[in-house]
Amino acid sequence: MAEVISYKPGAYCQLKLASRERVLISCAQTGIKIKKLGLGGLIPTKTIADWPVSRLEETISIFADEGNPSQHPLEAIKNKLMTCSSIRDIEHLCSGR
Repeated sequence: MAEVISYKPGAYCQLKLASRERVLISCAQTGIKIKKLGLGGLIPTKTIADWPVSRLEETISIFADEGNPSQHPLEAIKNKLMTCSSIRDIEHLCSGR
């Protein structure tokens, strides 16, 4: 299970996965990004997923919690990624495969 390292509601969340890899989920007016972090979570090294505002429907279809439809997208994404144990799992989930 992943661990929340830092969290600012509605803005960003940093997770440390079971594999010890770290990811940053960023929600902004321009869209949502998930990035792999290096150097102890200090530097983004790779963009895992990037959904501009025009593609938010796709993000919602992957991460929405049908039991809590009014949940903020960041919270829904965080909750789903908490079940991932590695970057590979996140890439698999985000690609819809």
